[in-house]
Amino acid sequence: MTDLLAIGATALELTPDGSARLETAPRLGVAVTGPESNAAVAASRLGVESAWLSKLPESPLGRRVAGELERHGVETAVCWGGDRQGLTFAERAKPPRADVRIDDRAGAAVASLTTDELPTGDVCGAGMLYTSAATLALSETLAGTVEELFRAFDGRTALALDRSRAVESSAACERTASLLPAIDVLLTSEAGAAALGERGSPPETAHALAAAHDLDTVVLAREGGGALVWHERTVHEHRPPETEVIDERGAFDALCGGFLARRLDGERVDEALAAGVACGALARTIHEPMPVVTPGEVDDCVAAMDDETR
Repeated sequence: MTDLLAIGATALELTPDGSARLETAPRLGVAVTGPESNAAVAASRLGVESAWLSKLPESPLGRRVAGELERHGVETAVCWGGDRQGLTFAERAKPPRADVRIDDRAGAAVASLTTDELPTGDVCGAGMLYTSAATLALSETLAGTVEELFRAFDGRTALALDRSRAVESSAACERTASLLPAIDVLLTSEAGAAALGERGSPPETAHALAAAHDLDTVVLAREGGGALVWHERTVHEHRPPETEVIDERGAFDALCGGFLARRLDGERVDEALAAGVACGALARTIHEPMPVVTPGEVDDCVAAMDDETR
């Protein structure tokens, strides 16, 4: 039985070595990345049965995506069809130069996913259904499919909202707002909360989000890698350990995957948050967007966080 079923778009990300520029780089590294699939990988590596539901082109690029996720223990429930695999071009930089990200996903196979194509057996047996606002923003067809799936799902649901660009268009904002009544757990960055119109102190923001959208749990990721969780009118907060940041790309997704994995394992929200923050901290030390962590590393990181708070 699948514990966590993530539905969403996953891209092949092409990145120059180090801080080289896309304009002049002689070679590009290839990584597989997506908000839902990254979280599913983190959860799977923590021992939770995880699956990823999507649509991919029957091509070497589509098979590259599926094969990479399966290598990390994530079951792939894929509808094969369409012509294009979504791509992202990423350029990492240090101040004063900013990172560059160029999404090339127009016409990607997943954007045309319909409810008729969904493998219903995989959906019905899941303990929790998970998606992100970035997937809702991709196309009206995909957003409608996801919303229909969530509203019919008889189990726990979770939505991630990281960057405000995921909801910066009016259409994307409407799709996200439309799905929130079907959500139990919202995991958001401070930028994501601001995109939903909530500003204030972090505890006030989390409480306001929960009250406005009738949410059971709100996880708010803070700048610098910490996070807090609002649940049953109580707020718990964890700070990350000192970390030498190598790559930020998979940190938020790792936090989401770690938190959800430990909640699905029956841990308290404060314990699950500690694991999520630890996953995010570890992801920042990995030179790729996929959070390849181990349970031992997460436990050691949580212990180090506990020592720092004493």
